[in-house]
Amino acid sequence: MNVDAIQQNLSNEKSAIEKAYGAWTAHNLSLGDGVYTIKNEVVGDEVKLRRVVQIVADVCERPIRDLRILDLACLEGMYALEFSRQGARVCGIEGREANIQKARYAARYLSLQGAEFHQDDVRNLSVGKYGAFDVVLCLGILYHLDSPDIFNFVEQISSVCRRVAIIDTATSLYPEETFLYKGKKYAGRTVREHAMNASADDRKRNLWASLDNPSAVHPTKVSLYRLLYDVGFTSVYECHIPHEPEKPTERVTLVAIKGTPVPLLCCPQLPTGFARDLVEESSPAALRHGFKIVSKCFPGRFKHALRQLLFSTTSK
Repeated sequence: MNVDAIQQNLSNEKSAIEKAYGAWTAHNLSLGDGVYTIKNEVVGDEVKLRRVVQIVADVCERPIRDLRILDLACLEGMYALEFSRQGARVCGIEGREANIQKARYAARYLSLQGAEFHQDDVRNLSVGKYGAFDVVLCLGILYHLDSPDIFNFVEQISSVCRRVAIIDTATSLYPEETFLYKGKKYAGRTVREHAMNASADDRKRNLWASLDNPSAVHPTKVSLYRLLYDVGFTSVYECHIPHEPEKPTERVTLVAIKGTPVPLLCCPQLPTGFARDLVEESSPAALRHGFKIVSKCFPGRFKHALRQLLFSTTSK
């Protein structure tokens, strides 16, 4: 089969995938020859791709081509495919068939041998099932998980991560609730993912929500820092450059590094569990409960302003 025939077959396959699963919704990929999965302009997630690739290039001690990278809840595969084109061995895990079919199609179109995609629930992650990775990408899935899954999932990420985990997630700006996991307390708030009466099919079709759980936990940044330390990461950094324009205040990109704790020779009096010293900005339980009741009467922008006023003035 000549090159023109192959390209025509791939073009026909793209049309068939869009007919069966809908058009690409998130990841705008250049497939070459002027062909894009969405259109020839910046759509949105590309600026995050620039950030994530630069983090990996800067933080890892080896060339990208020498890395094994895991992309959790990979959607239509943009991050995994980019790293595969850079030469890495990549594994993408995605729960929805529509997304995984689009990712596999793009890998075929680009003739990428080093990218594999699995349709699976990321909560099934384990070393036994998928092996270990130099880099783990957790970009956007964390804030779709409920308790205790969110805490267990971060622990699973640590178990398969040899060096670096990049976590891009929404957080709670205020510690409205407390969640207990393995004897430790973490703060955040609960948000709605699906209507309580949504059917399994309705939840499956809702591409920008969880696979099944009707609610999710958004931890505060402080609690997320502490959780990452508790599961074995020795350093956690927040990335601001490369810049992501219009990134919401509550959304963060964290770089968590697996290292070896270094004992201090000059200051042995310092405690080793330093992450436990991080203090939440807390508010009286009664005020939090009252806010939940009163805020139902206000639209979103006024609710946010009221929350900021009440919780910031009562924080420690």
